[in-house]
Amino acid sequence: MSEETNNPYSQRGNLTPLFNKQGTAEFTPNPTVIPYQRIYVLLMLLLYATLLIGVVAAAFYWKTICQELEIDPNELTITLVFYGVLSAALTIIFLVGLFWNRGPGGWIYNLILICLGLTSCCTWPVTIPLLIFWIKQKNDIQYG
Repeated sequence: MSEETNNPYSQRGNLTPLFNKQGTAEFTPNPTVIPYQRIYVLLMLLLYATLLIGVVAAAFYWKTICQELEIDPNELTITLVFYGVLSAALTIIFLVGLFWNRGPGGWIYNLILICLGLTSCCTWPVTIPLLIFWIKQKNDIQYG
């Protein structure tokens, strides 16, 4: 038996790499999860912005609130400062996430935003599927 006849392991002819013509068809420049991620981030941004507006409004009427709720003014001040700082920080964080969602850094940043939403069981119906599809389309988001 000669080497050139039926040996599947022998080298034959020119050894040039074969290009996959369907490789470009699999790449999607706009992953389908991006619009849903923007809607989620926008809703969370509106939630924390509304909370911030509520804290600022409560700061103007703190005497009335103290009398109606029968709490100490120092306790109300501490509560308003805590919620004000927290909602202001989260408003800014989600505002950045609204515009930065591509590239390796944007993918990780928005993954953290999704995980922030997982801390509340009220947002689980939105964040769990979003997390699954966000991780599934990682390469399209990072390198798209």
